[in-house]
This record gives sequence, C-alpha cells and structure tokens, in this order.
Amino acid sequence: MHLHLRLILLLVVAAGLIGGVLAITVLNTDEGSGNTDPVVPTGPTGPTTSTGTTEEGSTLDYAQALPLPIEGPLLGVNLTAYTKDGYSQPEVRKMIRTLADLGSTAITLVPTWYMKSSTASAIAADPEKTPGKESLEKVISWIRQAGMQVVMKPHVDVIDDSYRGEIQPADRDRWFRSYGDFMDHFATFSASHSVDMFVVGTELKTLSTETDRWRAVIQLVRDRFFGPLTYAANWDEVDQIQFWDDLDAIGVDAYYPLSEEGGPAPTVPALVTAWQGIAGQLQAKSEQWERPVILTEVGYPSQIGATVKPYEVTGQPADQNIQAMAYRATFEALSGSDWLKGISWWSWRADAGPEENLEIDYPPKGKKAQGALAQGQWMFEG
Repeated sequence: MHLHLRLILLLVVAAGLIGGVLAITVLNTDEGSGNTDPVVPTGPTGPTTSTGTTEEGSTLDYAQALPLPIEGPLLGVNLTAYTKDGYSQPEVRKMIRTLADLGSTAITLVPTWYMKSSTASAIAADPEKTPGKESLEKVISWIRQAGMQVVMKPHVDVIDDSYRGEIQPADRDRWFRSYGDFMDHFATFSASHSVDMFVVGTELKTLSTETDRWRAVIQLVRDRFFGPLTYAANWDEVDQIQFWDDLDAIGVDAYYPLSEEGGPAPTVPALVTAWQGIAGQLQAKSEQWERPVILTEVGYPSQIGATVKPYEVTGQPADQNIQAMAYRATFEALSGSDWLKGISWWSWRADAGPEENLEIDYPPKGKKAQGALAQGQWMFEG
C-alpha cells in the first residue's frame, strides 16, 4: 500500500501538538516555567524561509519544516531518450537489466519539452522528440521489475540547442504559467505511477533567482506528487538558489572542473583531492539548509580534457582512461558522506542516433568507465 508521506508527517506532528497541549495543561503549575507560547520549528539559516507559523495565523507546511526522507543511496544514471518511443524499445529493457547488474539502485528519466527559441515564452511537448506516455509507462515498469527506484526529471530544452541556463523569455509571466502546466503534467503522471522522487527544474539559471515564483511551482507539484522533491542546480548555480528550504534535497548537476588546462596530467589521487575540496563546499551547503545533497547529474566525456571542462564535449580526441579515472575519483572522494543521498551519472542513451559520436561523448556504455561505474556503485557506502 502506497502511503501518503506528507499525511504521515502531519499526523505525527498533530499528535505531538496535542500531547504538548495536554502537557502544558497538566504541568503549568508553580514548578513549571509558566510559558505557554507554542514552540515553532525554525527553518534553515538561508534567507526568506517560508516555514513556521505567524501571528496572522498562516499554517506550517510540515513537508518543508520536516523534509521527506529519501531512501538512498540513489545510485545510477540519467537514462535519456529524445524520440517518442525512445524509452519503449526492446533493447532498453536489456539496458535496464545491465544497469541493475552494475549496482544501480535508481534510474533518472529525462522527458523533455521544448521552447521554440531562447526568448520564447511557452514550453510544449514535441510530437517527435518528447517520449510519449506509453513509452514512459513501459520504461517505469521495466525499472520496477529490475528492483530499482524511479526519479522523474523533466527537462526544458530549446529546439535550436541553445543552453537552457541562458534562456530569456520575452514574457516571464507567461513562461512561468506555461512551466506550471509542464510541471502539472509530469507531477500528476508521476504520482499516478508511484515515482519515487521528482525534480522540479534543471539548470534554469537565468530564472532560478525568482524565489517566490519557484515556491509557487513547488507548491503546485506538492499538491499533485507526494514524494521527495529537489531542483537540479547547475554547479555554478547552487549558491543563488534561495528556495532549498521548500525542497527535500539540494540537487546539483556537478560538472565541477577537477584539473586545469595546461596543467599536469591528471591522476586519480589529484582528482580525488580536487573532489574533496568540492565535497567540503557541498557539505557546508547541506548543513546551511539542513537538507541532504543529491548529485542529480555528474559526468565526464570520454576525451582528452574531460576533467578540465566536464560540462561540454569538445573537439579533443577520444580518451577512455581519463573518463574512467574521473569516475573512480568521484566515488572514492564521496563514498561514506552521510550528507550525500545519491549520484546519477550523465548519461546513458536509450535511443542514440547514428549522427551521435558516442566515442567521445558522456555515456560510459561499453567503455572503461562502465567497469569503474560498477565497482564504484557496488563498493559505495551511503
């Protein structure tokens, strides 16, 4: 039976409040303090928290004050598809079995809606490029059969391949209304298919400073989906997000540079040291907002320079060794971090086209990084 976690939390808190009232009634004697003011849970030290009660009588959202638990560690990949039936091909079922054999515990699905340009004010499904309902239903059933969790992470892309983190909608009010419809669609679908976790946005850096608008988006999603929520902030966007307190985890697309261009040839120990510095920053962010961290994306292309610019595929030659070294260093640096609840690698292609040069791209499938992925996931300590 799928229990409503927010309802459980509300019942627990309600029981505590009733008990507190009874205790005050019984113990408000000369031996007691005499202070009958209610104790209100406080939010994190970040700005503009919306949790707590006020003198005006606004109510406390306990899903925010008490973040929903995340059953982790969530280890796996972003499984991407960019065709209508991309998730439902027979070979995808074999991929999912392979990913389970590699020690994965969760698969992130990435259905994408599109803007016509970087200044467009509307988002819509593409009939050819957006995975359809039946395709998503089939892949979810296969992931379940393989014993893994499902994370839903809907993306916004621009049809001309402009970067989503640089979009500038001409009409922001209209864009956020359209984005609300987008979230409504996938949150409702995810709730009806018992998805385990939902990501409310990904790398929308030019828009993620609009805190109040995002709080409204998050509330819309919570009204439809009852599991944990996060936002996938780009690695250089994390600090500007001021609505982490409305979410259950801090999501990071962790394309942090680990080495310098023109510097010494990377080694695993050097990459581990670089990652440990980053891990310290992420732990501090977790403590500031009282939320665990999930690497909603991390990845390295299989080419020279992968650890210098992990966030892009360049014209450099193929190099499987550096990709595998980066995988090993990531797992070595982060295993045993109690503030970290998951690592989802970018990416594993469900429907790669013949025009894609996978030899230098991110997917570890069939490369040395696949072995590093398996070893890292099976040995990982959450």
